[in-house]
Amino acid sequence: MNIQLGDPVIVSQAPPHLRSWGPWQFPLLHRLEDGRLLLEFHKEADSAVAYGLPPGQAVSQDEGASWQELPAGGLEAGLRLPNGDRLRAFQKPSLPAADLALPAAWAHLPSSYDITYTYYRRAALPPELRRGWWLRRQAAGSAAWQEEQAQVETPHDLVYATENVFVFPYFEQDRLHVAPDGELLATLYGLPQVERDRTIVRRFLALLVASRDNGRTWRIKSAIPYYPDPRADRLWDARDGFTEPQIGFLPDGSLLALLRTSDGNGQGPLYATRSTDGGSSWELPRVFDQIGVWPQLLTLQNGVTLAAYGRPGLYVRAASDPAARRWGRRRTIVPPRETGHDTCSYCDLLALSDHEALIAYSDFNVPDRAGRPCKSILARKIRVQL
Repeated sequence: MNIQLGDPVIVSQAPPHLRSWGPWQFPLLHRLEDGRLLLEFHKEADSAVAYGLPPGQAVSQDEGASWQELPAGGLEAGLRLPNGDRLRAFQKPSLPAADLALPAAWAHLPSSYDITYTYYRRAALPPELRRGWWLRRQAAGSAAWQEEQAQVETPHDLVYATENVFVFPYFEQDRLHVAPDGELLATLYGLPQVERDRTIVRRFLALLVASRDNGRTWRIKSAIPYYPDPRADRLWDARDGFTEPQIGFLPDGSLLALLRTSDGNGQGPLYATRSTDGGSSWELPRVFDQIGVWPQLLTLQNGVTLAAYGRPGLYVRAASDPAARRWGRRRTIVPPRETGHDTCSYCDLLALSDHEALIAYSDFNVPDRAGRPCKSILARKIRVQL
């Protein structure tokens, strides 16, 4: 395979004085109904207090060669469903916990990032706080988007507060997928792994939930409990668990999942597992690489599967075999820095053609017109030739 990387294109730059973690990070790519590209990115703190706040937006009419920034909330995009609807998951803003009539806490759990999570039984909450799992839907043939709540089955009925705010349950970062048979799949990891409804085993549990009614109700299809390789990670037992699961449908019909373990303890391996029954069961997770947060997977129509991930730095790899078991070497998108931040290493991939994809990502050190380093959102084309 020959992987060609296009030149980076600046989508948006933060003011040069803004160097804190969170703003101008975490990009998401969409294809609008009129063919334009929409790129959204976080502009607030990386914190539960910022959940649900409007993202930055920019559009491209030339497949990512140039971009125009828009006012926040100017456009809406979503996943096209088999029935013609478009569906988009979103978060409601968190609420100050001090202003709420919360019941007695079920448990308190510190995470590796020195942030404590306080869990409550959802059934014990006041009715106005039992809501969650919000979606926006554009019905087929309609121009309007309507808010709705999905019913989501979880292993236990818990919600949480953290950083002095109450968090409504949500689908993480709009990771919704349409399976080849039309079933909707979504990955979750925000809930803890609980043993026999009494003891929290890990802060996070990777789940796959499925919908057969176009996203109105979701049931648990499978879980991927934390199962580390102690030989690959000396801090394996201190980890919060598998987080940020991403799935991809492979040409051979199997389903590949990548899972993060990096947490407040430091850099951890990226794991891979696969399913040959549509996500009902999974192979034993194995180390995919020694780094990796917020992994992305995309299979192009030419049969090549791309994986993008990083921290430190950001990279893309490719596999041309239908089962994606043989991966090429990393290609560098953002080189790692010995000191200071290089990128948030979150990215998104979107297919442009049978042989080409667009990657959106952050770079903390792109000069502005005055030569000052700025946190920036960039887009770059990836072309794969067999």
